[in-house]
Amino acid sequence: MEPFEASLPADLRRLRGLRHDLAAWLERIRVPEAQRDAVVLAVHEAAANGIEHAGGPVTVRGARDEDKVIVVVTNGGPWTGSSVSEDLSRGRGLTLMRGLTSNLDIATEPRRTTVRMRIDLVETENTTSRTDGRGKPGRSTLSSCTAQ
Repeated sequence: MEPFEASLPADLRRLRGLRHDLAAWLERIRVPEAQRDAVVLAVHEAAANGIEHAGGPVTVRGARDEDKVIVVVTNGGPWTGSSVSEDLSRGRGLTLMRGLTSNLDIATEPRRTTVRMRIDLVETENTTSRTDGRGKPGRSTLSSCTAQ
């Protein structure tokens, strides 16, 4: 399947276009809608952090490998570190990314930070009826995934 690649300058206003292009790609490679939204939000957070905290360009690369999507977000500037903020609505990007992905790995170097996300694709109750093996409704795979 076709890979995804986008490069953005250090401009938060460009994130809207990234979200649109990424969502369209995820639809083309047949990622379930609920997971598309999660991937788009996680990637948005990683790219926004790269722009805000490193001040350099951001590159996003994605690929589907059978039942998973891998997305790598790399920034090209030195990390300036997080500043402590009085605004309690800020500073939840990493927590959000961890909750939206199956695996999150962040590697920092002096002039680059790389965020690698793996999203395991699951079927939802909307696409497949699930049972517990005795013909009774079972727990949905999506619920199992998000509960971890």
